[in-house]
Amino acid sequence: MAPAADRDSVKLQLASTRAALAKAGISYAWLDAEILVAHVLHVSRERLHSHPEQRLTQPQRRRLRRLAGRRAARVPVPYLTGEREFYGHMLAVNPAVLIPRPESELLVELAIDWLNAHPAARRVIDLGTGSGAVAIAVAKAALQVRIAARDVSARALRVAAENIARHRLRRRIVTVQADLLRGAGPADLILANLPYISGKQRRVRPRELKYEPALALDGGEDGLDLIRAALAQAPAVLAPGGGVLIECDPAQARRVVRLAQRQWPSAAVSVHKDLAGRDRVVRIQT
Repeated sequence: MAPAADRDSVKLQLASTRAALAKAGISYAWLDAEILVAHVLHVSRERLHSHPEQRLTQPQRRRLRRLAGRRAARVPVPYLTGEREFYGHMLAVNPAVLIPRPESELLVELAIDWLNAHPAARRVIDLGTGSGAVAIAVAKAALQVRIAARDVSARALRVAAENIARHRLRRRIVTVQADLLRGAGPADLILANLPYISGKQRRVRPRELKYEPALALDGGEDGLDLIRAALAQAPAVLAPGGGVLIECDPAQARRVVRLAQRQWPSAAVSVHKDLAGRDRVVRIQT
């Protein structure tokens, strides 16, 4: 048996946390263990490996055990640490908002490309802003724009406002509590990352998803209720020559294309793939 001092070391605490998570069936137990130990110590993951002899205090060990127990119960890591990186920007997250996903970075990249191609565009709407991840990433890259970050959830908007303030963007991003595009002013570009989980997907969803807000996931029985409604509202809001970018489930992309063509028969509508090669964003150029 290792001496008590050794058992308190980063090296052995990492090993024991990893083993506990692996036993609970966590897929990337080694990664989650590193994140949790680094979080408890307020250091980078790199420092864990450069200083494996560092010791955890008794309160730190107790906190680590609590966090590991919650992760074993499938609480998502970002809800345990209270933060998530998205498009290179660190964001506060909590169970009031959906955890930003890497695949949503495609929405940001396409928005930046569109804005670079339309330098006169100034007005952007971010529908279903949640934590404000997409709005913040776009505002950081496109300095000329002003963004209305809209969400129906007041709790989500409080998280978004915190992140907007953290990134010093309060002059350029305003939060708006509203149902989709109701009452929205004119926009040159509309970004939509709305709930698109279908009824069938909800019934077989991973255990981690039960901790995320249903309001941010539930897209109705076919997953398209909110996307369908937003597309119906968009023609009254979008400026001539404007663009719309909609994130969706890969299986929904062709149906979203048909919905868009119904609203804008002469628009150029295209589908763009995420890094995994799956249809992820529908682009509409009116």
